[in-house]
Amino acid sequence: MTAVIEIDAVQIDAVRTGDRSAIQGLFADCSTETVRLRFFAQLRAFPAAYLDSLLAGPPEQHDAVIARERLTGRVLGLGTLARVDAETAELGLLVADAWQRQGLGRAMTESLLTRARGRGISRLSVDVAHGRSALLGALARRLPDAVRRSTREGVTGIYRLDRPARRP
Repeated sequence: MTAVIEIDAVQIDAVRTGDRSAIQGLFADCSTETVRLRFFAQLRAFPAAYLDSLLAGPPEQHDAVIARERLTGRVLGLGTLARVDAETAELGLLVADAWQRQGLGRAMTESLLTRARGRGISRLSVDVAHGRSALLGALARRLPDAVRRSTREGVTGIYRLDRPARRP
């Protein structure tokens, strides 16, 4: 798939098998706190089994996009959608510290939601740590029927994805 959204010098692309080392490089551009908030654990390297899963696809089961710096090809962010069941997929985002709060997460999310709707996903699940619910709030403003559940580890938001209007 070609670029869906461009933000200045950044392009959003589907993950390809050749992106392995670039995605591992993204991990190095994230603080230990950023990694902990994304994976709910202190990790020293990108989880190998997780990376294998998203590179192996198929996108219908584990879809992923990256935010790539156009000039250098460096990966600045990773957005993933892992299918939980026939109707639900779980969203995950990881953005390099220097690029947070600049619209990359939103751009990757928009791309993934478009792709999810096309694959018949009707519910989106998102887990965040306690005190980090800005993503949940942003999704609730855009997607109907938000439900939040609190757990010991954090908060889960569940959202309904409307299907795109049919073209005449």
